[in-house]
Amino acid sequence: MIVMNSFKNALVSLTMAATLFTASTSAFSKPVGEEAVKTAVESTIASLEQAVGMLEKGEDNAAVSKVIGTARQQQKEFRFEVTERQRQRAVNTMVKAQADLKSGNMQPAEQNLRESLASFKEMKAIYDKTH
Repeated sequence: MIVMNSFKNALVSLTMAATLFTASTSAFSKPVGEEAVKTAVESTIASLEQAVGMLEKGEDNAAVSKVIGTARQQQKEFRFEVTERQRQRAVNTMVKAQADLKSGNMQPAEQNLRESLASFKEMKAIYDKTH
């Protein structure tokens, strides 16, 4: 009987220690969602910079539009409540840039791309300050 109680106590103690260890390691680990959000905004900025560079070099409008489309897909993972409305406006600006490219309006397209890029850089700075 004494051996059984000692065994139960040891088992309970071991279980509690394992639970505390598991809880403490997960408490100190970086949330997976934060990494995805940061990657999304960084990828979006990189794509927008690439598109602006392509426009400056006078590359094909269809190729530039494709890169803008990539940026539009990448930004979908950038969800940060504080900048959500700004993100929506920046995406609308990207859409305008794509439409301008298709219409052959290069100057408004470049201006809209630069505006969207600046907005995403600003949102990243805000995100970085809080994380």
